Amino acid sequence: MDSSADYVIFEEELMPLIRERLAAGYAVRYLPFRGVSMLPMLRQGKDSVELSPLPATLKKYDLPVYLRPNGQYVMHRVVEVKGDVCLCLGDNTEVFETVRRDRMIGVVSAFRRGEKRIEVTSLGYCLYCRLWRPTRLLRKGYKWAKHTAKRVVRKIFGERVE
Repeated sequence: MDSSADYVIFEEELMPLIRERLAAGYAVRYLPFRGVSMLPMLRQGKDSVELSPLPATLKKYDLPVYLRPNGQYVMHRVVEVKGDVCLCLGDNTEVFETVRRDRMIGVVSAFRRGEKRIEVTSLGYCLYCRLWRPTRLLRKGYKWAKHTAKRVVRKIFGERVE
């Protein structure tokens, strides 16, 4: 069995338990299943998050976990709120998603990078949130320039460049 199938089975078994604990008012710490959409903040297989029950209202920069119509659980940042609907975007993605509150199961209250616990209310995290999105186009331009430079070097010298 391939590893992606293992993740799906694990996710199907674990998320009902997480939802149950959140509904009872408890916070839950877990290792996100897979994906790179929240890089560089969350690293797959290394960093864990603490989920708390949904607050009465969500606000910009909150980090909810929600269920897509296809059954996939996703954790992306809120970039805009309109009533019970949020516009969400991963830190490492280009596609915005419209998510209704009834699809959300919890919100990240803290995360761990190695042994360091970081509250989403900390100054460093708040600065990261406010600076990361506005620099998106600069980062996209940098990635394009880097990729183009590598392609040019390969064409000229016929070798792979890292």
